[in-house]
Amino acid sequence: MKRIKSLIVSLVTILMGSVCFSQTNKNFSIGSANQIIQETINTIDTIKTISYNQDMYRSNLQNINDTIYRYREIYFERLINDSIVGVKGHWYMYDANKKDILYEDIFDGNRLIRRNNKDSVARVYDLINYPEFKQSHFWSHNTLYAMQYEFKFMLNNINLFEIERLDDTIYNNIKCYCILISLKDKSTMPVFALKLEDSKGSISNTTYFIDKDTYYPIRIHAEFYTNNYKELVMFYDQRYYDIKFNKPINDNIIFNTKPSSLSGFEVKEVKPK
Repeated sequence: MKRIKSLIVSLVTILMGSVCFSQTNKNFSIGSANQIIQETINTIDTIKTISYNQDMYRSNLQNINDTIYRYREIYFERLINDSIVGVKGHWYMYDANKKDILYEDIFDGNRLIRRNNKDSVARVYDLINYPEFKQSHFWSHNTLYAMQYEFKFMLNNINLFEIERLDDTIYNNIKCYCILISLKDKSTMPVFALKLEDSKGSISNTTYFIDKDTYYPIRIHAEFYTNNYKELVMFYDQRYYDIKFNKPINDNIIFNTKPSSLSGFEVKEVKPK
């Protein structure tokens, strides 16, 4: 039972971000897994804005026989000088019918507003008055820049990961590279300020489906288990589509955190603990 609890704690930590990575393949020859990852890192450097839709499926931590589904619509603009949050962003989460927006996060670089459209409560995090919040990751794990950070971390710590190029495939009519990245006996909090911790028997396997034309991940499938409880496999599966790179985004609308954006909401200012 103690091992099961340990597994669930590890998964909760991992699910706060996308996940970490991969195999000791020090060969950066053309077409190698490491070279494909490096090309992804380089390509992300050229992206100033991005928008996409995301389908996410994951294990229910309360009952691993159930699957939770989330649909999101996301807009990001890079903040190169902000190494923690990394973006301006507007993140919509819809209900299962993909019609009603249940929750929204809006971040303009200075303030984060979390609007709950179900109970009309808006929580405001002021990063100017409370710079401590810059040490919080919020939803940065959903950004391509956080993926880039993770990939860099993996390549700089190549001895800690197992990486393998699988057979190429076609996903959503897109030709993809497939990269399998495994992490053993370690657990991690992905995204910025990445840190690995010892976790005996823990195993994570993450497969990235990377568009051959754009070098952007369009699907990430991850599974987690421990050697003692291999039958208790937990997973998440994130799928990205309708991706638009470097399209103009109207800051005054998408990243609006002015008082007008809080009209009709009960406002609660959040302070660091």
